[in-house]
Amino acid sequence: MAAKLLQRLLDEARERGIREVFLGTTDRFLAAHRFYEKHGFEEIGKAELPESFLFMAVDTKFYVFRLAVGA
Repeated sequence: MAAKLLQRLLDEARERGIREVFLGTTDRFLAAHRFYEKHGFEEIGKAELPESFLFMAVDTKFYVFRLAVGA
């Protein structure tokens, strides 16, 4: 179910012309890291996040999914 929800989010983002989806998580959620990586998210450093990224205090690990717009 989680994979279908994520795919729907990415499909909607692609349809809206969004090129990148960023997310933050805590370094303790190892299962979440595996899920994101399995579905194509790449780990990035905090410095690589856009200025508009909304940080949560617990976020220590960051990911990006680069969308192929029009695919």
